[in-house]
This record gives sequence, structure tokens and C-alpha cells, in this order.
Amino acid sequence: MSRFPQQYRDTLNCYTRNWYTRNWYTPGKILVVVLALPALLIPTMVLCYIFWQAAPVLNWGFLSGTADGVGFGVTEGIFSQLVGSLLLATMACLIATPFALGTALYYRTFATPWQQRLLSAMFNMLQGIPPIVFGLCGLVVLVNLFAWGVSLLSGAVVLAVVVLPLLVLNTLVTLERIPNEYSEAGSALGLTKGAIILRLWLPRSWLPLLTGLLLAMARALSETAPIMFTATVFSGVVWPDSIFSPVTTLQTHIFYLAQEGNDPLLVSIAWGSAAVLVLLVASFSLLARLLQKSGGN
Repeated sequence: MSRFPQQYRDTLNCYTRNWYTRNWYTPGKILVVVLALPALLIPTMVLCYIFWQAAPVLNWGFLSGTADGVGFGVTEGIFSQLVGSLLLATMACLIATPFALGTALYYRTFATPWQQRLLSAMFNMLQGIPPIVFGLCGLVVLVNLFAWGVSLLSGAVVLAVVVLPLLVLNTLVTLERIPNEYSEAGSALGLTKGAIILRLWLPRSWLPLLTGLLLAMARALSETAPIMFTATVFSGVVWPDSIFSPVTTLQTHIFYLAQEGNDPLLVSIAWGSAAVLVLLVASFSLLARLLQKSGGN
């Protein structure tokens, strides 16, 4: 029996190898799709359910605070809660940003290796502490010991501590991306450390820093436990008279209304408030993403 010609055998082997290369990982692709689908479908279904439940109350009057039959007193919308949430998040980021920038600059320019390790460990530890612990500390120290009371300032300081690790790490990453040639050129021109930071580093890093600030705003808006102890009340306050006055926020508004499960109106308002809060957090996150992409380009 004659042997199969070598050229045909080579052609057949080549085709077999190519088919195997194209198809051997098909089971792996199926497994990846099966594992990825729940990660995509579950959040999508949750968001759809939130907005479906919120649809009956979502209107301009609900957002502006003039809708009839809306609110804890069944007379007003969520405008004061929306403003309270934004005030807390904005104040927290304004308080945390100088400390984050100063810490990152010290880490990059002056810290010794053991100080860098200490700072890294400290901020990694801060990231892992549950926010409710910060709220409890704020209640003991700020509300009671400093006698600030349940107030806008107390909540903003606690939220500033919560978002501080995020801002520090974002600033560190931003500064590390600045080429060393800038510092070397500045030193060669006789610039001081401060001049290098102000004239070379900050002009090149303001966009990533703004991106981190927006992400910190989104993080602050998503926190509930810290401000329940330190900043918010549920009713009786529309606008804070000063930084030492309490505020109402969307987070605690949702929490309290959700406990009124026997009242369909209040439950619908809770869903509407949740939808607005989701949109608010998503807006800051999306804007941060767009800034990041524009900075990358």
C-alpha cells in the first residue's frame, strides 16, 4: 500500500492545526460569556427596576420641590434633599483636596522610603475602614466633643476623611506620570522645588486631578452611614442657616422612607429619590471618565 503523499499530509496537518487554533477555545469563550452575563444583566435589571418603580413620581415638580403630594409631609419634592447632598459632597471634597494634594506632594518630593511605606500603609488601611466607623468617630469627636452638633460641617469633615484616600492615591498616580525630565530641566534652570511644582507639575496634572475630584464627589454622594450620625435630619429643616445647621439629604431620605413600607406613596417617593441619586452619581462618574479620555488623547 502506497504511502499518503507527503504534500497532502502537510496540507491536511496545516488545515487541522488552523481549525484547532480557531475552535479549541470555543468552550472557554462560552464559559466567559456565561460568567460575564450575570455581571452585566443583574446591574441592568436593578437599574431598570429602580426607574420603573420611580416612574410615577419622576417629574419636574418632584425635582424642584413643588410637586403636590410628594415628600414626608406629603407637600413637597426633593429639591432640598438634592441640594443638601450636593452641599455635603462639595464641602467634603473642598476640605479633603488640600490635604490630599499636600500629602501626595510630600510623598513625591520629601518623604524618605520608610515614610513612603508608612503613608502607603496608612491610606490603604483608611480605604478598608467601614464608613460607619468614621461616622461613629465623627459623632463622638465632632458632634459631642467639639460641640458642632449634627451639622453640615460635621458631616463634611467626616466625608472628607472618607474620600481622602481616594484623592491621595489619584494624586500620587497623577504625579508619578509626570516625566522626570521636567524636574531635571527645572532644577538645571535653577527653579526651587516649589517653583517646579507650581510651574511644571500642576499645569500638566490639573485634568487628572479634576477627574479624581469628580470621582470623590461620586463616592461622597454614595455614602449614607457617616452622615446619618453627623449631618442629617429627616424633617424640620429645608435649608441650612449656617455650616453648623443640619441638612436633609437624598441618602437619608431614601433610608427613612423605605421603612414606611405600608404607605405606597412614600415607597414610590423613595424609589424616585433613589433614581435621582443614581443619576447624580452616574453623572459625576461619566464626566470623570470623559475627562480621563480627553486627557489621554
